[in-house]
Amino acid sequence: MGKGVLPFLGWCAVGLVFEGLAAYIWFCKKPASFGWARTPDVADVKRYNRAVAKLYMAYGAVFVLLGLPLLAAPLPGWAAWLMAAGVVGEGAACRAVYARVICKKYKKHYGDWRD
Repeated sequence: MGKGVLPFLGWCAVGLVFEGLAAYIWFCKKPASFGWARTPDVADVKRYNRAVAKLYMAYGAVFVLLGLPLLAAPLPGWAAWLMAAGVVGEGAACRAVYARVICKKYKKHYGDWRD
């Protein structure tokens, strides 16, 4: 077994935690949020949770793909920077998708000052 396989398996385990969280959110009855964001009042909880679960699935899959440089025996410096920047960028992109697409699409509209 190569030197990079064990760190990659650990990285994959973290990615699978996000995948498991997505599966839990998929079947959840109460509205879930992405990260520590406050959950908005939603009109359709089932569709909202499925959208958030898809976001978590995408996050977990890209997270595992960003760990592929760990399979290189000595981890090059550029690969470590790529992994770190990728995780930060991925988090920012997912937060933007959650705020600008999912929350706006599924937020309950009252038609008064609360909108």
